[in-house]
Amino acid sequence: MIDSRFLHGVLNGTNSRFTEKQLKHYDSYGESIALRARCLSGAFIAVKGRSRAIDITLKIRGRARNYLGIDVEVDGTVAKSLRMMDLAPETEILELQLMKFSDEKPREIRIYLPVSIETEIVSFSVDGDPLPRPDKKILCLGDSITQGMDSVSPLCTYPAVTARILGFDLLNQGVGGHIFDPLTIDKSLPFEPEIITVAYGVNDWNKDVSAKELKKTVSDYLENLRCSFPKSRIVVITPIWTNRETEQKSAGRLQDVRDIIEKVAKTTDCVAVNGLSLVPNDMFYFVDGIHPNEAGHLIYGINLASLLKNY
Repeated sequence: MIDSRFLHGVLNGTNSRFTEKQLKHYDSYGESIALRARCLSGAFIAVKGRSRAIDITLKIRGRARNYLGIDVEVDGTVAKSLRMMDLAPETEILELQLMKFSDEKPREIRIYLPVSIETEIVSFSVDGDPLPRPDKKILCLGDSITQGMDSVSPLCTYPAVTARILGFDLLNQGVGGHIFDPLTIDKSLPFEPEIITVAYGVNDWNKDVSAKELKKTVSDYLENLRCSFPKSRIVVITPIWTNRETEQKSAGRLQDVRDIIEKVAKTTDCVAVNGLSLVPNDMFYFVDGIHPNEAGHLIYGINLASLLKNY
C-alpha cells in the first residue's frame, strides 16, 4: 500500500475517503453501496521526483463499473490518459508503465486514480517527495454524478475540475445510488472545508417518496450538516437536467424536487444553486440521460468553479 502522504483526496493518514463510522453506515446498505464508498473517487498520487519512468501496480478489489481510467499530469499539464474498457473478469492485477522520460530533471507528477473501481495501490516506482496539499479545502457530497460514475476520466469529473480550478484540496464523498441521509455525516471528520457542496435529489425522487417526506429528509440532512460544519459555506446544488423531466412521481416532477431542495436550503443558511444552469440541457453532454459524459462533467466543473469563486 502506498504511503498516505503521497495520496491526495483521502483523509490524512488513511487510504480512504471516509471515516470508519461512515464506512460502517454505508456497509449497512449492502455491498453495492459499500463498494462505491470504497472507490477512490477524487484521489490522486502527488509527488515531485526525478525518475525516468512512472510505474504503478494496482490490485482490483471490486467493480462498480467495468472500465478503468487513469490520467497523468506532469508539471501541471495532462501528459497521458489511460483507458481500459470492458475489463476482463479475470483481471485482478494491473502492472502499468504510465510514462517514460529522457532525463532525470525534477517533475511534479499527479496520477488521478479510477473513480468506479475499488483499487489497492500495490506499488509505485517514482522516487521523490510528496507534494503539499493546498491550504483551502472543499468537500463534495452527492450521489453517482458526484462520485464521477460514467466518466471514464477521473480528472474530468466535476469535483476534480472544480477543485483544480480553485486550487483547493478536494475530498470527494460522492457515493453512487445514495440519497439525502443524515447518518452519512460524521461531525468528527478530520477535514475542515471552507466550502461544502451537496448534490442529491434524483435518487430520493426515484424512491417515490412524497413531497412532505422529501422536505423533511432534506431538512434533517442540511440541519445536521450545518451543525456538524458551522464554519463552512454550504452550497446546495439542485438536480441537473435529465431526460426524465416530464416524469411524475409522488413528490411531483423533478422541477418540484428542485423547488423543495432550494426552499429548504435557504431556510438552513445554505446557498442554493440551480443545477439546470450548470450542464447544458442536451443529451450530447450525457451518457444515458442522467449521468454526464466527460464533456458534461468538464462544463459542470467549470461553471461550478465560476460560481464558487464568489464565496
